[in-house]
Amino acid sequence: MRHLLGILSFIVLSGCATLSQEECVRGDWFGLGVNDGRTGETMTRLDSHQKACMEYGIAVNSEAYFAGREQGLREYCQLDNAFRIGLSGQPYHHVCPPSIDGLFTHYYSAAYFVYEDHAELQALDNELSSKENYLHDKKLTDKDRARIRNEISDLDRRRYRLRDDLYYHERQLDDLRREANSYR
Repeated sequence: MRHLLGILSFIVLSGCATLSQEECVRGDWFGLGVNDGRTGETMTRLDSHQKACMEYGIAVNSEAYFAGREQGLREYCQLDNAFRIGLSGQPYHHVCPPSIDGLFTHYYSAAYFVYEDHAELQALDNELSSKENYLHDKKLTDKDRARIRNEISDLDRRRYRLRDDLYYHERQLDDLRREANSYR
């Protein structure tokens, strides 16, 4: 048991570092910056890299990192990407340049609403299914069955409203995609 705790402690502690010793020694700061930019990481990511490499006595070349990050951000800050990251539920940390941030945020938010609607609808469907299954429990009293049927009815109404919201948000998203395509 103690051995298992030791292994778990090592995994947890090693999971905190953003870079391994090998990555710090390799020192591909430009490449790390490109990757962090492509994934929309904030400037604090460099601090995490510096702390990780400091443990090994290795300094970070922040100039190379920032040059790479700028290149990566040019790829990340494409308007099509705003839709993709919103629909996947990933956060947007306002890392794009001010000239595009407002429009990027607008497109991202529209896509994120669709993501949230889908997630909420899935959770609601799971809750409905669970209650419907529970309704078949032979140990329930008539009063319990009536309560559960009322709950199912309330969930059905919420589901109906949520499907309307989803439809509305999907139409908005389609309109914004057409708008984004007209910029090309």
